[in-house]
Amino acid sequence: MINEIDAVLLLDGRRSIEQLLAFTRQPDRESALQALAEGIQANPLWHKLDGARLVIRAWPHPLVAAFGDFSTQQRLLLADLAAQLHEVIPHHRYVDYAAAEQAAERLATALRLRFGQEALSRFHYTAIPRGGWIVLGMLSYLLNLHPEQIGVPGPSGHDSQETWVVVDDCALSGVRFQQFLQRWNLPVVIFCPLFAPRELCLAIERAEPRVEACINAEDLEDVAPVRFGEAYPQWLDERERQMAGDGYWNGIAEYIAFAWCEPETKYWDVEAGCFKAGWNVLPPSLCLKRRMQASSQRSRRNGRARGLARGSARGQAWETIDRQAVGPGPLKADDRVLWASFGASLAVAHFPMEATEPTTCFEFDAIAADMWRALLSTGSLKEAVSLLLENYVVAPEMLRQDLASLMAELEESGIMIQH
Repeated sequence: MINEIDAVLLLDGRRSIEQLLAFTRQPDRESALQALAEGIQANPLWHKLDGARLVIRAWPHPLVAAFGDFSTQQRLLLADLAAQLHEVIPHHRYVDYAAAEQAAERLATALRLRFGQEALSRFHYTAIPRGGWIVLGMLSYLLNLHPEQIGVPGPSGHDSQETWVVVDDCALSGVRFQQFLQRWNLPVVIFCPLFAPRELCLAIERAEPRVEACINAEDLEDVAPVRFGEAYPQWLDERERQMAGDGYWNGIAEYIAFAWCEPETKYWDVEAGCFKAGWNVLPPSLCLKRRMQASSQRSRRNGRARGLARGSARGQAWETIDRQAVGPGPLKADDRVLWASFGASLAVAHFPMEATEPTTCFEFDAIAADMWRALLSTGSLKEAVSLLLENYVVAPEMLRQDLASLMAELEESGIMIQH
């Protein structure tokens, strides 16, 4: 057994089974883990981990891990993913179409109270692509807007009295709205993100003379102070340096996702000195954009043009999720053990109860891997020997001794246990 393959625990669901079911909107833990794994696989970052395997185990406690030959940078990215999952699963906000419609009603009410229906009937309305157009479509019915009020601003020459209402599904730092203002020379703007931190809305009003008001339907909380604790002031200074004037607010908004889109996350690439696209974790079954991302990644893996992959060929190349079931016993893998196949070899990892402790990961050669599988599938030394003799031409006593030696080593290390 050689310590070569890396194993990174992404999710430890000992205390969050109900939260996992709620996040994935699945009826049972097996389906929930499958949906979560599919969401991880839909990330371009995952497919940069050449040859990586994603492993899920539902019982007795949900576990998700990544196995592979990872660089230091890749291990850091996987650690970021693990932290994101543990934060998002218990504290998430998912907005389906019905909830979006209800939020749009609150936004329409806020606009009427602030400006009155007569003024709203004179304003022009546009949106920040693409989610903003979905929200504006709902808002147009709620405010009874005329088609000529909705559209894209012209290139120049706007009347000084012309007011434009700019709609978006959410604003997290204000970068997209800032870019919108840089592109369009509009004299008077009312910005309406459906969801946004209150501090961001106030910051936009202070920073932009053209913005008459920034009105949202619902506030998003800043999770950065809790996430970083005593290190928050230091983190905030670093964040301001990294943002370099982009956006209006340097906090971290609580996680939110829509039925049409999960906003992109970003991480700071130290070597490149810039932000890059991070992980998205919402299951594709809950989000149109994520479904398209998953389809695109699947097609690329299959070596086919997007949308042409069909039938069993589609599933075969895409299949990099290992689902692990509990064997019949009494000999079983420990509750904290996961394993992944790499060709004829096998990587077996024993994850500690505490995240601060190191993970033991071993690589089994082809013969040891077959022994492992035989022990798990039969649950006993005697039956495992009988199973292996069906495929190996070897003296039964010699095989029994070798298998007993491996089993003793596995039990001593805590990888296998007797139930």
